[in-house]
Amino acid sequence: MSGAERRRVWTDDQKRALVAAACEPGASVAEIARRADLRPSQLYRWRRDLAEPVSPGFAAVTVG
Repeated sequence: MSGAERRRVWTDDQKRALVAAACEPGASVAEIARRADLRPSQLYRWRRDLAEPVSPGFAAVTVG
């Protein structure tokens, strides 16, 4: 390498668009990541980070 590589800064909208594309039926996370020049693990991380937070709680269960 001839110089320092710069890290790309992705906006939340860009991340959401890539994650949404990866969640489409038949979509390949690897292919979408390759087109965006990032690793598939980064898409999975964004998907986890952008997911709606789930609050811990209890579910009603009926045993009968």
